[in-house]
Amino acid sequence: MDALQNLTSFFKQHVIDAKSLTVWAEDGAVFCGQSDVVDGFELEYTAIVFIQAATLKPHVLFMHLVNWLNKHDPERVEKNLPAPTFATEILDNGKCDIKIKIDLLESYSLEESEQGNWKQHDTRYDCISDFDSTITANEFDDLHELVYFVGHTDDLPCN
Repeated sequence: MDALQNLTSFFKQHVIDAKSLTVWAEDGAVFCGQSDVVDGFELEYTAIVFIQAATLKPHVLFMHLVNWLNKHDPERVEKNLPAPTFATEILDNGKCDIKIKIDLLESYSLEESEQGNWKQHDTRYDCISDFDSTITANEFDDLHELVYFVGHTDDLPCN
């Protein structure tokens, strides 16, 4: 569940103090084909991000989330994933509790490896997430910038 781990690390580093942040997965499902050979599978689950007594405004948190989604899950529409949902309770002194639900879909495949932890037909494999979390330190630092892009505006000629 590399996407969940990356999302957790992102929020811990850029958004909120770790002591008030809890992230977990629920309603998970494993999708796989049935055959004699395993070649991969998909995990679909709902990531829950809960921030207790947050001092940041909810819309600022949502900007960070949108930025993370733009970077790490730009094909959400093609995956038929719904928009993230949230609930917020406004507390005293400008604080609030925020709960965000984000549906995620991760693919896993097998990669041949002599030290792999999966063996089938005398060949060893590692189970590898297709989640792309390999970004440079500079790219990670730039995640605070929100990029708003509308691809359907003015893209067809009008007569």
